[in-house]
Amino acid sequence: MVAAYLLTLSLLTTQSDTVVSADTTRPLHFRIKPAFNLDFRDSFLEKQHVNVWGINAGIEFGPKRHQLTIGYYWINYATYLRLIDWRRDAAQRINLTYYTRTDLWFVSTQYWWNLINNKRWMVSFPVELGGGVAYAIPLNLTKDYPIDRSRRSFFVPLQAGAYTQWKATRWVGLTAQIGYRVSVFQTDIDQNFNGSYYSIGISIYPALPLDIWRWVRKGDRISPLHPPKARPTDKK
Repeated sequence: MVAAYLLTLSLLTTQSDTVVSADTTRPLHFRIKPAFNLDFRDSFLEKQHVNVWGINAGIEFGPKRHQLTIGYYWINYATYLRLIDWRRDAAQRINLTYYTRTDLWFVSTQYWWNLINNKRWMVSFPVELGGGVAYAIPLNLTKDYPIDRSRRSFFVPLQAGAYTQWKATRWVGLTAQIGYRVSVFQTDIDQNFNGSYYSIGISIYPALPLDIWRWVRKGDRISPLHPPKARPTDKK
């Protein structure tokens, strides 16, 4: 089974790098900041394993940095096949000249409510509601081209799950999530889009590229545990 990854590129600084201003008239934790995530999941359609690829972007806000994002997700070609029933009693009904390939994509609005979000841990409960399209495209196995009998189905997925992130260093962290998807509305294609999903992966923080930039430009000393330090200049 192919592993799934959630790669998160957050535009927030970590607490150890935050500079607190002397001006306290404006609470810092209510500022809105951008967020960006690459979201790769493993999922199941009618007990068959599929890979779901996604990207989302939006804002982070509040003292625990909740996220409100809009994402685009898709399932690659030939991930769900309606092909052959190998039982003897169905042998006479098998048509080996074609099968049906189902391609799927959807746009999803997501709200990530963070129960915990501190220097080392984040525990979140994301809720997602979207809309998308699935195409059932019969293919000719002997000539490998689509047969002109495609069908299209509109569906509305509702997803909810749990997500945790361990912020191991200033540069990277480890993540895991699990959830379930329910199609609250769909048309045409006789296919069940309900199913569970999960991912295990890494989170990359902006401190990593920024530290590398300072090391290249200024020769600063960089560390995954501490903010960059300027190298001492030689005194003559």
